[in-house]
Amino acid sequence: MPLSRRILCCSLLMSAVAVFGVGSAFAFIQNLFPLQEFIDDSDYLFLATIEKVDPAKPSAVIILKDQLKGDAPFQRIPINLTGDKQKHTPQLLKRIAADLPVIVGVKKQADGKFMMLVFTNGTWFQVLGQTEDGQTRWAFTHCEIYLRRTYAGTTDDLKKIITDVLEKKAKAPAPNAKEPAGFGPVIKPVENP
Repeated sequence: MPLSRRILCCSLLMSAVAVFGVGSAFAFIQNLFPLQEFIDDSDYLFLATIEKVDPAKPSAVIILKDQLKGDAPFQRIPINLTGDKQKHTPQLLKRIAADLPVIVGVKKQADGKFMMLVFTNGTWFQVLGQTEDGQTRWAFTHCEIYLRRTYAGTTDDLKKIITDVLEKKAKAPAPNAKEPAGFGPVIKPVENP
């Protein structure tokens, strides 16, 4: 199913939920999802950096660094990390940290809504955005554990692949149906000297 149809389904479900992150209305993307489809269907693709993470709230802020495709209308993306899958927020918090680079693909939807897929070193996660009164509120839904079949390598390698595909220097690799669902590696804590 093309990403636009997946997004339409998410958009319809999103309309039924009054507050982001409440309930478990959002489903995983389980069909094989080619990387080329991710590139083609994203209105905006960019390299970003996680500015900060606050496990207590839980929340994170992503800062746009390099536009790869399109001209995103936002530079700073604060995200509520509560999520709709209770076990995914702690899993995600083990895999993100300040100064961590991420690849972000955003699909515009109707009525000021956005669907964002974020990738960092083998972990994919979904964030939905809703614009009201000129302000977009972003909410993490869950980690997309099956998108490891789309790509499960490093952030740097994915940036190079996307850049080469957009410059027509290479083709996107096919999905790997045998890649197990799950998360990328946990970030090792920084040891104080």
